[in-house]
Amino acid sequence: MDVMALLKGKLTIEVEYEDLPVPLLGYTRAMIYRACAEQVYYRRPWASEEDVAKQHPKFKVKLNWGEEKEKGNKVLK
Repeated sequence: MDVMALLKGKLTIEVEYEDLPVPLLGYTRAMIYRACAEQVYYRRPWASEEDVAKQHPKFKVKLNWGEEKEKGNKVLK
């Protein structure tokens, strides 16, 4: 029998982009969604060198693991 941990949490991924070139006739939210999802994927901690090379400098990806800080830098879950 495999031993498993039961985890509970929240991960928020925020992607900011600027000056994203999108054809006027082809503009859709799906194109923007795909471009953002790809940039999140290329920035994963175990990304290959090939994927790191695909990171676009006009994208900023922020991860928030849902942890809050209290006085004295004590982390609460």
